[in-house]
Amino acid sequence: MSRVFEALTKAKQERERPEDALTEDSRPFENEEKSPEIVPLHGDWSLGQNGNLRPAPIALPRNSLAPKTWRERIEELVFGWDLRRYATHPIVALEEESPASEQYKILREQIKRLRTEAGIRTIAVTSPVKRDGKTTVAVNLAAAMALEYEEKVLLIDADLRAPSAHRFFQEEGWPGLTEYLGASSLGGIKSLVRETHLSGLRFIPAGKPSRFASELLAKDRMRHLFEEIQRELPDHVVIIDSPPVLATPDPLVLGRQVDGVILVIRAGKTPKDYLAKALSAFNSNKILGVVLNGADLGLGSKYYYYYSSNGRG
Repeated sequence: MSRVFEALTKAKQERERPEDALTEDSRPFENEEKSPEIVPLHGDWSLGQNGNLRPAPIALPRNSLAPKTWRERIEELVFGWDLRRYATHPIVALEEESPASEQYKILREQIKRLRTEAGIRTIAVTSPVKRDGKTTVAVNLAAAMALEYEEKVLLIDADLRAPSAHRFFQEEGWPGLTEYLGASSLGGIKSLVRETHLSGLRFIPAGKPSRFASELLAKDRMRHLFEEIQRELPDHVVIIDSPPVLATPDPLVLGRQVDGVILVIRAGKTPKDYLAKALSAFNSNKILGVVLNGADLGLGSKYYYYYSSNGRG
């Protein structure tokens, strides 16, 4: 974990430089989404020339984007629907040959290996605090996984206090999970699941914001939801956008119901003690890895950092 802390410390020092010492290109932007760096707990690693552990490069086909159906082509022509063109909430995993896109594909391959070796199927994505980019990572990871022809993904927005994942798809946020969990009748999830314009990716929005999010997520109905997903969508990987772990108890409630948790931190923003507290909040066996978001992927940067816990990694 020390290498993660070193990266955060260095980024913090850069942020604390005098305002006039910052160039126009180095000024931080609140909504800027740079390439994430993967900090996995599993995988094959080799020793690089500079002494840092790094994964073997992964060769990916250029035509990994699934071909569009005739209906999708007509809809795009008439309505202009194309996930890659959403300016306010872009899905960068769909970009061709971009550093961010390749990083999400690396994360996808790490998750794919965990699924094979450990049977990981339901994954919650959270962060220590707000604005670390956990929703962006959850949506882009789901999109990157859905790019594979044989992969089917269900993305669930479980941030019932401040839902935002629906904006990436230009969709209404309700009805959704809040309405499903708060309903008295035992209706099915088929009415909640929405198709997206990316083949293989389905989506359940959060619904209207609720002050009683943790109580709703702790209900037996949430457990029944996972059981119904297992029954109705048995071939889907489930990615869940979860609220920040240090702000609400919601991720801890979800953590007991999922197979694993991915923690997202932002370079130059997330304090080191927040990272330590967030990691200690979960059972160590639940943490799949850490994603360092907002990292500078210049030629001189360190692309990957290694994190190990309980002798694993």
